[in-house]
Amino acid sequence: MQEEAARVFLVDSRAVSRVGLSVLLGREAGLDVVGAAADPASALSSLARLSPDVVIIDSQDLEPCSSAEMRLLIGGVADVNPKVLAIVPRLDRVAHCWQTAGSWGVLDNRASPERIVAAVRMISAGYRLVVPHCEGEERKADEPAEVVQAGLSEPDLEAVGITRRERDVLELIIRGYSNAEISEALFLSESTVKSHVQRMLEKLALRNRVHAVIYAYEKGIVRAGGNVHSAP
Repeated sequence: MQEEAARVFLVDSRAVSRVGLSVLLGREAGLDVVGAAADPASALSSLARLSPDVVIIDSQDLEPCSSAEMRLLIGGVADVNPKVLAIVPRLDRVAHCWQTAGSWGVLDNRASPERIVAAVRMISAGYRLVVPHCEGEERKADEPAEVVQAGLSEPDLEAVGITRRERDVLELIIRGYSNAEISEALFLSESTVKSHVQRMLEKLALRNRVHAVIYAYEKGIVRAGGNVHSAP
């Protein structure tokens, strides 16, 4: 029996951005864009009727507590409690504010389409994406978020022939690391990282990195309640 697609609602004041996100997510299996609005007030009027699972808010001109409508949108209305993903212009300055307000995930507005899709899938599956940030310490704009309470099950990976190093690479892919970031974290050359990624994808019969993230959640390789492994 096929699982029901995750229902996604978009909130963005820019029509062109709403259309772009709708096209991006609408072509992905398992995701269904059910509506869009230019502002939180308009979104609230559709919330009960459409019952979205995930609400994506492009917050270039919005604050999480800027209005009663925004607070209701994040907190949910009546029996409708969508998970909010905020796309923000300055991750280092506003991520903590959005997380404190109750959003399930925060992304920089320069995030790649693949990262946006992966974030929506993770959040719809019930995983929060948090941005590690210490007060007074500025993050890189493209620094990846962490998956809260996620850990890799090594025996499951060994069963399909994944080596320890390939497991490390997969774990960092799930965290959103690029090949260059993986290279730096694991003290490997980028060409070696690419080889590990390719072999890992081949062993798991996956087409790309996004599918690797989805596979990890669907197959239980990433499990709720575990610890996030630190890169060596």
